[in-house]
Amino acid sequence: MSNPQKKTDTAAAGQLSLFEVVIRQEIEAARTQATPGSLNIKHQVIAALASALRHAGKSREQIADEMTLYTGEEITVHMINAWVCQSKENHRFPLEYLPAFRRATDNLDALNVASQACGAFTLRGPDALRADIRKLDEKRQATREQEKALEAEKKRLETLLREVEGRP
Repeated sequence: MSNPQKKTDTAAAGQLSLFEVVIRQEIEAARTQATPGSLNIKHQVIAALASALRHAGKSREQIADEMTLYTGEEITVHMINAWVCQSKENHRFPLEYLPAFRRATDNLDALNVASQACGAFTLRGPDALRADIRKLDEKRQATREQEKALEAEKKRLETLLREVEGRP
């Protein structure tokens, strides 16, 4: 007969509780529901570009020259001005210029706007490596906890075996 008050450790067994499954399903449903205009990031991109230009410590001419060098295509100050002008509907910032803009301004804001809209986060190289190291530490900790749970289960079964066999 089972003990109705006995609690099971589903986390140690690698299983999700029913509550966790329901919550995860609700979160995923909220993420996938389409809301009109919810992913229109035009104004956030413009604001991020303008902020990056203001804080770059370089003139727009220098940034245009660097972007021209990085892309191999002619980038002008007029193009940069059009990208950050709210009133110019047909002059949007081309995604293929983002790496050159990021390097010329040393700013990740525009990339962050785009990646967060896609459900991701952007980290610079060293921070990404730190995050990977942390993830490995968490996996190691989970493995240790699983090993402890397995060892406890093994001891429980060995004790039960001794009882069944009538040994101390």
